[in-house]
Amino acid sequence: MEHPSTRNILSRSSDTGRLALTVVSIFVLLMAVIGIAWFVMHPHDPSFAVTSLSVSNFTVSDSQITSMYEVRLTVTNQNKKIQLILDDFIVVILYSEVVLSMAEVQQPLLLVKMSNKSVNVELVMKNSVKLVQENLVKEWNKGVVNFDVKMVVRVRFEAGIWPSKEKILCVYCEELDVEFYSPKNTGKLTGIGKNCHIVDAKP
Repeated sequence: MEHPSTRNILSRSSDTGRLALTVVSIFVLLMAVIGIAWFVMHPHDPSFAVTSLSVSNFTVSDSQITSMYEVRLTVTNQNKKIQLILDDFIVVILYSEVVLSMAEVQQPLLLVKMSNKSVNVELVMKNSVKLVQENLVKEWNKGVVNFDVKMVVRVRFEAGIWPSKEKILCVYCEELDVEFYSPKNTGKLTGIGKNCHIVDAKP
């Protein structure tokens, strides 16, 4: 004969198993609903453009280059139902794929639906390798230096009651020609600016 306490233990174990299965099923169903909702909303990544790039205090002394940069970016949210929050926003200035300087945008950037904002980032050049210095000085003496701007940014997508969704974007802005005027320690981006492209996106 089975002892009553044994039957109680088996009954409680069975109830616990059914409860765990129910919780897991609800969780899976909820995640599926959230996934379908985000698929239907089809969030678009923000777009980036460099609208201004200025160089100041460009000096060459004892084979060392010092300079300051100011980058003006325009970030656009093209989503009709989703707002974006950008943080962990790092901007890098490059010459011939070598990092000259980097800076972090300190304040998170909020983009409501179908909006854009401009961001100013100031950077100071760090010491670079001799080859880059030589090539950079040669271009500078000719009056035009070609820079690149790279950005790494975390984007949070928010839509009403739905849990937010995050991505890490790597953005590249190439072939930014800066023309130096007399006196040649200052330069500005030629043209009206350039759009950037996303080269990597990780959830």
